[in-house]
Amino acid sequence: MKNKYLLLALASILVACTPKDPVGPDNPDEPDPAGTIYFTETDSLFANPERGFYIQKYYESDSIADTVALSSVENARTGSQITLFLHSYYMADYIASDIPQEYLDRFDKNMNTLRAGGAKAILRFSYKHSQGVKAKPWDATPEWAMRHMDQLAPYLQKHADVIYCVQAGFIGVWGEWFYTTSYPQDPSQDAGYATRWPVAEHLMEVVPADRQICFRQPQFKIRYLRTHGMAVTPLTAAEAYQPTIKARWAGHNDCFVSSSTDVGTYHNDEERAFWAEDTKYTLMGGETCGECEYSNGENAVKEMEKYHWSYLCNSYHPDVLGSWIVDGHLDIIKRRLGYRFALDKAFLTQQPEAGKMFEAKLTLHNSGFAAPANKRDVELIFVSVTNPSETYIYPQTDADPRFWLPGQSHRVTLGCTLDAAMHGEYKLYLNMPDPYESLHNDPRYSIRLANQDMWEEATGYNYLTTVTIE
Repeated sequence: MKNKYLLLALASILVACTPKDPVGPDNPDEPDPAGTIYFTETDSLFANPERGFYIQKYYESDSIADTVALSSVENARTGSQITLFLHSYYMADYIASDIPQEYLDRFDKNMNTLRAGGAKAILRFSYKHSQGVKAKPWDATPEWAMRHMDQLAPYLQKHADVIYCVQAGFIGVWGEWFYTTSYPQDPSQDAGYATRWPVAEHLMEVVPADRQICFRQPQFKIRYLRTHGMAVTPLTAAEAYQPTIKARWAGHNDCFVSSSTDVGTYHNDEERAFWAEDTKYTLMGGETCGECEYSNGENAVKEMEKYHWSYLCNSYHPDVLGSWIVDGHLDIIKRRLGYRFALDKAFLTQQPEAGKMFEAKLTLHNSGFAAPANKRDVELIFVSVTNPSETYIYPQTDADPRFWLPGQSHRVTLGCTLDAAMHGEYKLYLNMPDPYESLHNDPRYSIRLANQDMWEEATGYNYLTTVTIE
């Protein structure tokens, strides 16, 4: 199927393609064919969407006028290469009442500001951030929590494009499912979690189906699978990125490398093994909570590799982050959080002809800790050298960067039938934009490759080479 839109000025022509599935090298021992293009990797730090350090901001129910400033979002991106904000919404005044419209309006405004600033949100909703006796009750009943989810639902759907993920929240102090007055606290048997599961399931219903929900401990997912008759096994590639509870249930660790068990995050080796494998296809992130013998930079990098870390708090714990500066690991972590794709080489159709099939065989590697967690478009783009308004965009519907796992080399064959009107020299680009229409053409939401002389900031395109089409 081929669809072409002829545009004037700076518009583009969109043409559907016939991409190939990603494949490994046919024979890695064979020499590269003549005409292979080689690319140079860079170790520079730069902003990329949906990965990296995040800035945390709290919103209290007694200070509704407090909102995020556009300048702070923009400065985070340009000054610190930060594109993520953890927005924690506390609803202490609404434990047994509806959320007022002005509180919902604030959420709406904050999400609009993040979009305008080129960022995305990690969201958490809960009620209290103190477990002192005077702060009781610490959370709402299951009925009220689900009512609040229903109120938030239309806003979550409206702003799905700038939601990176949602942390489970709602239950317990800080929304971490532990210090609670409305549910059994830290039950040791599966039955003790029975009142938690309807809340988790309802959250899955109100959060956009293409977004993952992160839970504080691996035992929660393991217990849920076991008590609901599912195989207690980590996700496989075949199960990943489906609109199922198993595929969408991710993790967050808010006491990373802070003790031998990460302060109760893990209870046994089974849980560690589960998260190590499951996080190949589910999100992992969080924060540190104190310096100890496990928190040195070398161990942190090993743990991030093992559990496929994508996001981390930029301010807590300051002692831990400061130690990573001293031992030389902070910049390593900045580069490797989430994905970091670099193109190694490419072999293209050597004599491309208008109206004929064109192929680009790319070899790239991912030196990050993880792969992208949310869907991402992949496009080959041809821009005429003599007339830049003549642009052809070929979507690669089968290419999926979520399966370009870390620590591996990936060979991806992209292809399309060139438009019959193409003639002359064209700059060839690889573009990996956000699939949401509201963000697709915003270059701040496209993935930048870690290569020299490739990124085009104005468009979000990665330059490959210039080809001549007969």
